Amino acid sequence: MTRRDVFFRLPAGWAGLAAAVRAEGSDESYWQMVARLFPLDSGLLYLNAANVCPASRPVMDRYLEYLRDFHANPSFQNREKYVAIEERVRSKFAALLSATPDEIAITRNTSEGSNLVVHGIDLKAGDEVIITDHNHPSNSDSWKVRAQRDGIVIKSLPVPVPGTSAADLLGKLEAMIGPRTRVVAITHLTSTVGLRFPAKEVGEMAKRRSLWYHLDGAQSFGAMDIDLRAIGCDSFSSSMHKWPMGPLEAGVLYVKASRHKELWPAIVTAGWSDKLVGARKFEVFGQRDNPRLASIEAALDFLTMVGPKRIEARVAQLTGALKQAFAADSRLILKTNMQPEMSGGVVKVDWKNGKRKEAYDTLYSKHRLALALTGSGDAAGLRFSPHIYNTMDDVNRAVAAVKTVLG
Repeated sequence: MTRRDVFFRLPAGWAGLAAAVRAEGSDESYWQMVARLFPLDSGLLYLNAANVCPASRPVMDRYLEYLRDFHANPSFQNREKYVAIEERVRSKFAALLSATPDEIAITRNTSEGSNLVVHGIDLKAGDEVIITDHNHPSNSDSWKVRAQRDGIVIKSLPVPVPGTSAADLLGKLEAMIGPRTRVVAITHLTSTVGLRFPAKEVGEMAKRRSLWYHLDGAQSFGAMDIDLRAIGCDSFSSSMHKWPMGPLEAGVLYVKASRHKELWPAIVTAGWSDKLVGARKFEVFGQRDNPRLASIEAALDFLTMVGPKRIEARVAQLTGALKQAFAADSRLILKTNMQPEMSGGVVKVDWKNGKRKEAYDTLYSKHRLALALTGSGDAAGLRFSPHIYNTMDDVNRAVAAVKTVLG
């Protein structure tokens, strides 16, 4: 039977779903049950979580339920319920990130959260911001645009591929810090080659140096067990449409309570007030898609049911199998670090014969293997990023497809 055939044999309702998903164990039969919750096309090998994830059927159903209700009755009275839902969402984000609700702003994606920080910090000409060569553009190009406007100085850390050690990364980052450095803005796990930065150690260094530390968590939240209090960053941004398997145009921005007065709101419109408590003053964007809040809550509930630690272990299991298979093939170049502490859910591999684009096209057209392609540069290659809706059979089929294309 296909996943779609067996989906409706799962326990009905959220209570039954919670009992099934919270069940002890993490063997392959458990993950096959979890995979059935996702209505991916039969035969599609979807290994592109680093770009966008499918939402589970329960999350989509929750969104459609509230969307229909909203458009059936868009009155102020019917929409009043979203005030309570919004605060529940804030609290659930906080619980998953080891933060407080007042430190959480509900945004539309990682890019928006990062830009709120980029444009909200007081900086003057000559102040330095340290980024990395493998930052996402929202945590890289945005700083460069601000540098053009305000005369701040951007220093970018070269990123070794596949990376050496956490101590090496930390040492090179600290060596770039000077008397004018004010901000360190890095990526927790790079989307390019899946290199994990030593986030906690960077936090300790930033605290010693009295620097603002911003962390891009687009590739870590939902795939890793995250404790922002332990990491020690001043701000953190992420999206719901990637590893948290939630709706599009939904995200989170964390700003440490002690930093709230140092960050200006980048968008101010009706509903904004200086009396708003905590990070709420950074999320007043005008009319929002209120029903989306219900689907965010459903996605956060789903993450909590499965458990961040169990999800992180499963992602490591799937990516570990991919890395082992690719590293053993002399026709391939593995660009992701083999060490679990230096990697995460992203695996990048390149073709020694240079025919990566042909391979990318063939893998989808003939094997229905959906990936991401980087066409040039030190991160060139095909990116595999499996998640909990993938089974070990999916991974084995993907490896077999790669070997077939290689010939």
